[in-house]
Amino acid sequence: MVHRRLLWIAAMASALAAAGCGQNPAETAPNAAVNAPKPVIPIPLSQPKFDRERLIFASLRALSAAALGQNDVEAQKALKGREFELRLRFGCPGVAPGARSSRNWSYDDKKHVLRARISSDLSSESVPASDLLLKDYEGVVGFTIDRPLLLSTGCPVSEFRALGSVEPTLALAQLFTSDDSRVQRPERSYEITKAVEETGKPTQGLDLVIGGRLTGLSDGRTIHCASADGPPACIIAAKLDRVAIENPVDGSVLGEWSSW
Repeated sequence: MVHRRLLWIAAMASALAAAGCGQNPAETAPNAAVNAPKPVIPIPLSQPKFDRERLIFASLRALSAAALGQNDVEAQKALKGREFELRLRFGCPGVAPGARSSRNWSYDDKKHVLRARISSDLSSESVPASDLLLKDYEGVVGFTIDRPLLLSTGCPVSEFRALGSVEPTLALAQLFTSDDSRVQRPERSYEITKAVEETGKPTQGLDLVIGGRLTGLSDGRTIHCASADGPPACIIAAKLDRVAIENPVDGSVLGEWSSW
């Protein structure tokens, strides 16, 4: 009886061993691959646009490097191609724009008509830090950042209205070489004449909104800073795609232009 039981156990062991030896690894490998978890591919997220604060901080870092004699070409490579939207407030209450101001507006209380005009305040003869740049460029359309120590757009309170007398000059500009198309260049000036009800009359000035992408300059940087007589100046190189005039109180777009 015991002998028969041992024979039965031996037979079962032999059968199991034969079954194991009969498996084809080539047949099981695909099944293992199919059942293995697939790697998760991350969805690329778009980078946030550079706003006024980021542009000013980037300019101050470039200015610091230039003032200390540091080469920041590699560090600035991360700036090229980044989208931006810069807001510049103009025509604040209590702040006289001046007869030759490049940004001003007026409102006709009788006809309820709003007029606004903005123009580039840079030219080939007045580009900040132009010693290097004018060797390689023949034209420029650009806008200086008023009150660059203010990181947010807005009208300063009365005791700070004189802010800006000793600040550095920061300017966002698109520069052109002789090879660049003249047809696709942004305009140097923009103006609107629009019927606006009394309730829509600007009470906190207007916003000049400039959008586009940061580009590179001939020295390998996106922001070029230099100093001559007076405060230092920096140019932020950009491709200007959109210019708009907005009422900051209600966010309404009063005029919009694109160079697409």
